[in-house]
Amino acid sequence: MNEQPNVVTPEGPICDPTTLDDLLTGSRIIRDAFLKTTLRFAGRDTKLISSGVTDPSVILIRSGFAVRSCTMPNGRRAIFDLFIPGDLCGLFHLFTKYPMEEITAVNRVAYHSLDASAFRALFTQGKAGLSILAWMTDAHYRVERLTAAIGRLDAHGRVCVLLLDAYDRLRHRKLIHGNSFSLPLTQEEMADFLGMTLVHVNRTLRRLREEGLIVVERQFVIIQEPDRLRQLVSGLPCGMELPEPALPAEPRPGMISAQPRYEAALTNAD
Repeated sequence: MNEQPNVVTPEGPICDPTTLDDLLTGSRIIRDAFLKTTLRFAGRDTKLISSGVTDPSVILIRSGFAVRSCTMPNGRRAIFDLFIPGDLCGLFHLFTKYPMEEITAVNRVAYHSLDASAFRALFTQGKAGLSILAWMTDAHYRVERLTAAIGRLDAHGRVCVLLLDAYDRLRHRKLIHGNSFSLPLTQEEMADFLGMTLVHVNRTLRRLREEGLIVVERQFVIIQEPDRLRQLVSGLPCGMELPEPALPAEPRPGMISAQPRYEAALTNAD
């Protein structure tokens, strides 16, 4: 009989602890450069960056969620990545004439934008350059994790990966407390993300609820057994949990916030 190998999943961040201070300093430099630009707003389904546009920008998500995706000739959509508050979007635009994919808001998004040439200039500030490379590595890990999940996990495992990863990333940034959070992805968008059908996603979410693992109701998620979920998806590549400076609360005088939970968390963390 062939014995199954023991899979060891590292605890805590993957990044080398000797680089943490430099990465944090570099991240502050990058965030400061973005925060000097105008804060912009976009509604759901607005394209923040369109495929084929020349001189694409790099974006810092201040609040809200966005996805990176492409649309096939048959009209079917494939989502590669989910961006949460604090994420840098479009890092690969530093080296391409125009993007082949698009970045789209999935709810109301506030963001800052730097053109690629201005962002490339940050590489001359050593610790900022190191931090940019770390952000790109972390984005690569997320894509690898999704690829492995789609290639080797069943529907049950894929949905667990998507929801557990969103939970862990939001928790790492202190944007949520407890085991519940808002995730403005429709079931159709989940299907586009995981290479599944809408019917299959619906059926899998129902099964996860019956098993007492996850409850998803009107785009609100409750992770009931996070440790059991991590065991289900162990062995996949995992993110680096980079050290990140807290974002200041979003300045929107006279406007009602569409993301009160996240803004309150950002204010408390600052």
